[in-house]
Order: sequence, then structure tokens, then C-alpha cells
Amino acid sequence: MIVVVTTDDARRDGVIRLDDRDNFAELAVDAVGLSREAVTAVAVSTGAGAVDGDHLWIDVDFLRGRGRGTDEWNAALAAMVDYAAGKGWTDSGSGRVRAHIRWK
Repeated sequence: MIVVVTTDDARRDGVIRLDDRDNFAELAVDAVGLSREAVTAVAVSTGAGAVDGDHLWIDVDFLRGRGRGTDEWNAALAAMVDYAAGKGWTDSGSGRVRAHIRWK
């Protein structure tokens, strides 16, 4: 799935949405054209998570809340998070999973 971060300079806020939300083989953040500060601000204001270098530590419940809401979808998300945990890409204390940010 692709986490897309967008901003609206006129309103001075941002939005995060999921694209390709049924693709559980990939988790990446599309922040093309945005600064690290802008992505950080949107992540904090939406409650999505926290930026650390070139990664967004995104809250699993945030992802779940933007999914299909079906048992099947939630199970696939859980399997993706379990895989990420096996690679060291999760923080069980915060309930977050690491996603690489694509800046360009």
C-alpha cells in the first residue's frame, strides 16, 4: 500500500490517504515535492505517526482506520505488520510500523 501525503498551502494543513490499499506486499510513503518539515507536520496533525530520517513510523491503527474494515483486510494488514516485525520494522511500544518515504 502507498501512504500518500499531500498539503494544501491555502488552508495550511495536510491530508494522508491510502492508495493501492489492497497491496500488502509493499508499504511506502509518497511525499514527492514535500519537505521533511511538511511531512512531519502532516503526520503529527493527522495522528499518523512520526518522521525519522527517510522513514515514517506510521501507527497501525491509523492504517486500519483507512482500510476496508473487513475481517479479511484487517487480517492481511496484521500479516503485513507481522512480516515487518520479523524484519525489525515495527515498534511494538508505539504500535507503529516503518515505511520508507519517497521524496522524489
